[in-house]
Amino acid sequence: MKKTLLLLAVITASCFDSKAQVLFTYGGKPVSQQEFMASFNKNNTDTSGRLTALENYRDLYIRFRLRVQAARDLKMDTLPNQKADLKGFEEQIRPLYMLDQQTLDALVASAHERSLQEVAVKHLFIAFNNLKLSNNEDKNYTLPEKELARKKAASIKASLLKGEDFEQLIIVNSDDPEVPRTRGYLGYITAFSLPHAFETAIYSLKDGAVSDPIETASGIHFFQRMHTRAAHGKTTIAQVLIAKPEDATNEEMRERKLLADSIHALATAGVSFDSLVLAFSNDMSSARKGGIIEDIQVGQYDPLFEEQVMRLKKDGEISPVLLTDLGFHIIKRISNQPVEISLANATPALKELILQDDRKSIAAVAFINKSIGKNGLTSNMANKEDYIAKRLEQFNPAYATQIKDFKDGNLLFEIMDKKVWGKASTDLEGLKKFHAGRANKYRWKQSVFAVTITAQNKQTALVIREAFEKDQSVEQIKKMYSEVSFVDSGRYEAGELLGVGAENAKAGFVTPIYTNASDESASFIIVVNVFKDPSNKTFEEARGTVINDYQQYLEDGWIASLKKKYPVVLNTQTWKTLIAGMR
Repeated sequence: MKKTLLLLAVITASCFDSKAQVLFTYGGKPVSQQEFMASFNKNNTDTSGRLTALENYRDLYIRFRLRVQAARDLKMDTLPNQKADLKGFEEQIRPLYMLDQQTLDALVASAHERSLQEVAVKHLFIAFNNLKLSNNEDKNYTLPEKELARKKAASIKASLLKGEDFEQLIIVNSDDPEVPRTRGYLGYITAFSLPHAFETAIYSLKDGAVSDPIETASGIHFFQRMHTRAAHGKTTIAQVLIAKPEDATNEEMRERKLLADSIHALATAGVSFDSLVLAFSNDMSSARKGGIIEDIQVGQYDPLFEEQVMRLKKDGEISPVLLTDLGFHIIKRISNQPVEISLANATPALKELILQDDRKSIAAVAFINKSIGKNGLTSNMANKEDYIAKRLEQFNPAYATQIKDFKDGNLLFEIMDKKVWGKASTDLEGLKKFHAGRANKYRWKQSVFAVTITAQNKQTALVIREAFEKDQSVEQIKKMYSEVSFVDSGRYEAGELLGVGAENAKAGFVTPIYTNASDESASFIIVVNVFKDPSNKTFEEARGTVINDYQQYLEDGWIASLKKKYPVVLNTQTWKTLIAGMR
């Protein structure tokens, strides 16, 4: 955890520009004003005012550069764990930096624009070979098979130009086995519902128009954009599903419909929906969560199911009984999250979706094409992607900066662990000596001896607290309720205890019950005794604070020695100019 936090918060630097103004040197090594300000703007969290923050950050940054240089001089960057960490990080981020940012931004903007609309779609599919439809892995179609499908597609396109009805062409020609039931209707789609090529073709059409044929590995596709509406966003629902048996008889269907109707009547009469889910729902995946299905949007489920969800306009509204291929559904709307209108707010989530989608390859190809002519890459070179990957720091300065930041951060952790953290944690003799020399610093404020009781839930905590208030015996509580609660005790400063504080620091005081929202556990505190006289904390009582202080003591001494080894010289003129520019 400490390593992760350090790497996230590490003071980063950008590559040194020899023409830039030098702000300071350490051991003769220059740091430019641009490098310092890039790091400050990226990492500063000081809210005391920009000028004060800048001065504080300068000292932090100098300490950072000294420690990293010390690690390099000790050749810590050659350690096996450092090399392994760097390799893993490079493999993790390299694909992200082999994308053209301008193209990626355009893809995000396009996806956002499309996400604001939902489009109803019909689909006609011509398979290269009907007999191979059941085997998605078989891609070895012969040229005659493909030519036959292309001729059929050309005939369909000619029929469309003559004005023939698309749905009738679907019924007669489509190889989609679902057509007898759906008549080619896919329902509504939005951004990311379908592969990018299909999505682009559909959103390029006007309502009512049919796309040109789109050839894929398995066959040829036509799409019709039927009509368009504003996006509904994402809806969370709870459902009771009465499943339909395979090859169900009419009598079985009638029985399940009657059961679904009776459940619907109970739900609309106010019976707890959770209890109905628990008692009746056959959807095991959602029943374990109270029937909850989160973030439903178009293009994910059976169009009939999606339309029923979208018709629910208010939280808590319950749908009529709906029959789909799965069975009978009773749906309750829990909440709705509208689609994000602002491109700026929507960008992070959309970018994540693009990075997991086939459209990412568009940005990858654009990056390769824009890299031709740079760093020895030619248009006729084979394996351009591999060539770039091996030299990515030359092709993408942002990647080079990320790698440098990671190296520096990892080296900082390595040397801090060796010089400060590890020593402070294991040097028991040094810790005790440090505490003894500063005993008066570690004093108890107003303190109490208290017992904290944590139960599995609030109801159990209420029972335990009532039992205590009845007989006032902590030992009895420990004995009787150890199976359903955790009892901890010790001396604490009153101000540190939730619900106690100085005003309630008196023997016998019991706090209210506090519930932990994350796991529903509940706890309360009993004040057993109050310590009247202030006193010094023993080493064990102050151990955590002593370790922290000892770490700072070790680090300060180490930094002082590093400043002697790598003398720091501030360019006062550059610093004054920088300060003046910020006033």
